[in-house]
Amino acid sequence: MTRRTLSHYEILDDLGAGGMGVVYRAHDMRLERDVAIKVLPTDRPLSETARKRFQREALAASALNHPNIITIYEVGSEGDTDFIVMEYVRGASLASLLKKRPLGMAEATRYCVQVADALTKAHASGIIHRDLKPGNIMITEDGLVKVLDFGLAKFDASAATKDGESSEGDTAAQFSLTQPGMVTGTAAYMSPEQARGERVDVRSDIFSFGIVMFEMLSRHLPFTGPNSIAVLHNLHFSPPRDLEELAPKAPKPLVKLISRMLEKKPEKRIQTMTEVATELRKHAASLVDGPVTWHPSDATVDMASLAPAGLKKICWRDVWLAGAAIVLVLFGSVMGWRHYRKPKPAANPVSTQLFLPSDTAYSLYQRARQDLDHWDREGNIDNAIKLGERAVQVDSQSAASYAVLSEAYTRRNQENPDPQWLKLATQYADKAVTLDSYLSAAHISLGQVKMESGDSGGAEKEFRTAVDLDPKNEQPHRWLGTLYGRMGRADQSKAELKRAQQLNPTDWRVWLELGLNAYRAGDYKEAASNWEEVLRLEPDNVPALLDLGAVYHALGRDEDAASVLQHALEIRPTADAYNNLGNIRFYQGRYQDAVPAFEKAVALGANRFDNWASLADTYRWTPGNAEKAKQAYDTAIRLVREEIAKNPSQTDLRADLALYLAENGDKAGAMTELGAVEQSHSKDPGVLYNVAVTYELCSNRERALDALLASVKAGQSLDDIKNDPELVSLRADPRYHLKIEGAKPKP
Repeated sequence: MTRRTLSHYEILDDLGAGGMGVVYRAHDMRLERDVAIKVLPTDRPLSETARKRFQREALAASALNHPNIITIYEVGSEGDTDFIVMEYVRGASLASLLKKRPLGMAEATRYCVQVADALTKAHASGIIHRDLKPGNIMITEDGLVKVLDFGLAKFDASAATKDGESSEGDTAAQFSLTQPGMVTGTAAYMSPEQARGERVDVRSDIFSFGIVMFEMLSRHLPFTGPNSIAVLHNLHFSPPRDLEELAPKAPKPLVKLISRMLEKKPEKRIQTMTEVATELRKHAASLVDGPVTWHPSDATVDMASLAPAGLKKICWRDVWLAGAAIVLVLFGSVMGWRHYRKPKPAANPVSTQLFLPSDTAYSLYQRARQDLDHWDREGNIDNAIKLGERAVQVDSQSAASYAVLSEAYTRRNQENPDPQWLKLATQYADKAVTLDSYLSAAHISLGQVKMESGDSGGAEKEFRTAVDLDPKNEQPHRWLGTLYGRMGRADQSKAELKRAQQLNPTDWRVWLELGLNAYRAGDYKEAASNWEEVLRLEPDNVPALLDLGAVYHALGRDEDAASVLQHALEIRPTADAYNNLGNIRFYQGRYQDAVPAFEKAVALGANRFDNWASLADTYRWTPGNAEKAKQAYDTAIRLVREEIAKNPSQTDLRADLALYLAENGDKAGAMTELGAVEQSHSKDPGVLYNVAVTYELCSNRERALDALLASVKAGQSLDDIKNDPELVSLRADPRYHLKIEGAKPKP
């Protein structure tokens, strides 16, 4: 690690004692991020053993790369001050959470699974925590668990072979500072053997975790007493308190699992944390909806549903691409024609029996792959994650399983962007490539992660490597087509997609991307043809239905547009569908009626800047909602800036930002962003339309008319221009009738 002095950190807050040090919140002035710094006390002499134990905490945690374990950035010293710089976690300890309120069974189960995953990783690396307790478990604002304070961690070479992976051979000597007979840890959460000062192994952490789980379900400890001596006496000689009596709603399988974890003799206990994690996941299916490893906290969900949701009215000037899942929005009237198809359940039928007794890592991988090949269906991404997680438990050396897990989390990030999803996707992609650098799927997964992170060059390299390794596989060509499309390299994008189409003409995802390319170029008939082909190959495909709604509107086929949108809503209500529904109302001038639809879109996709901007526009045009509109625009602006930071060359994002700034009253900021957009010389009709509206809002009518004319020639619908409330004044200008009304849109 790079050694830095404390002078590069600005101390912000004293967070109190943490393990054997004092913890501060600080700002890293070089990397512009908040961090937590643990500092050894300097007001009293410290032994060399204390210093080594302090350094060992960082060494132990930094060796563990896992989303549920606190990330260590560096270990350093300045003069007589030793410090560790680590990830700053916004949230609360499990201890403080339990003091405030009881946990619901689903919430408790999610936390338990994440702690089990963290300890499984630690044990697989030969590290025993030895001080697991609610105070050392943080819950972030969005429900992610972080295990911290490895200050008492102990290396156990046998743990690595028991619980999964081997570890670095020279690490053992660095984890032997505690002498035999020394009692370490916290009395209420110790295992009996730890309390006696005996040698401990992974089963000691299992006992401690059993106590934590007992407390999470009941808010009571299994062994109590008026003082620590009494607690230790009961720990050794008394059975745990009756969990069924203390928590009558606790599921019996979990009660039984905790009982097995609290066996006093280690040999009678569950032997590995992998087994604990497996049992938890097995019983979680009946308690938890969606993925069991992470879920937004109740507070986050409440904020998403109650926020003055500020979406942006997604007019045709806004075409939002969430990875390969294209979100094109509909403005039209609801009437008329429909497809003669009965909606069918979209959920994957495998979900009724996800795991089978005969499962191997490969069979689990295959089913996860099948789910991801049909990611448009409800529940398939969740199933792929569960199957992938099970596969790597069955075989921790299966590179293909890690690759499919990475892709599943990338898809999850595309649905509703969150740093945690991308962090997990990155971790699993790196693991896949590390295990087998000759596996094409591993490089595809890493390429997807790099593309989502804004590293276009790195993504291109990974996809090209995948092509070299598997020349007859259409997938790397499809991803190259997606990447080049995002980069504005339309010809290269089309060439790669056509190559993918030659290799596999029935891959609906290729047709979906070809449609997007055509739409960007203003070739709406070609886009419609491609997306209709998607529905022929994949009936009831919701992304294709939403995309067809957009292109049918652009072609003046509003009845067809309304029909496919209604069909999409029948299959699966999504944020995109509600956004489209809101836009129908918006362009009918029914702004108040549009608000509930956009609020639903925000609740289902709170991390999407376009959702917030759409609602912001609607609030802006609804009397009495000016403050709500400002809050929503502020959120949209913050989120789109985050996307631009990851994809600085993506012109459409900067055009969106310019528009939001102008709509929010920041004309100077909008003009600054327009400068960068104009330099790109984009021919995308949506980008040009955004430019036109932004110029109009910034009182530059001449430039607005020029950009509007360019957008019409590129394919922009005249109907949208006639119905956009932002252009009321412009439409009264004689030059509008001379320049725009007489222009012929691109056929």
